[in-house]
Amino acid sequence: SSGINAEWPLRPGFINIFKKEHELDKNKLPVAPCPGVTKKISNKVRILDSPTTYIYDTPGVNLPDGMSNESVLKLAVVGCIPLEVPGMVETADYLLYWLNRKRLFSYSFQCGLAGPSNNIHEVLAYLARKRDYMPDGKPDLQAAGRHFLALFNKGA
Repeated sequence: SSGINAEWPLRPGFINIFKKEHELDKNKLPVAPCPGVTKKISNKVRILDSPTTYIYDTPGVNLPDGMSNESVLKLAVVGCIPLEVPGMVETADYLLYWLNRKRLFSYSFQCGLAGPSNNIHEVLAYLARKRDYMPDGKPDLQAAGRHFLALFNKGA
């Protein structure tokens, strides 16, 4: 018996395309916008009639026990795990720390700051005001954090 271990996002999308091409079961598997959503092995899915072939949708990302907080934050910064795992503000704070430590201060220009900062709450509050992430007149630090991380991941 052999198996293929395809990492996200290939797996559910691949299964759906394969099922469509071969006009099999029309029920689609959900394709999540980020890894780490599938928590358990699904029922088997028939992808071929001849020979009869089944595959399983399995979790693609599991954090090992004992992983350091810094490792979790690194994975969140680059989008390998959902930002909700370590927290949006915490992830943005780690990115700010890393950029400053590496002396990569271009973020201050990209964010419209007067210069580098060590205070993520000030950076996110400024971004929230600048980008109009102000529900109820208060800075939405979650939205600003998402924007800050997106700038980094776009290479800005």
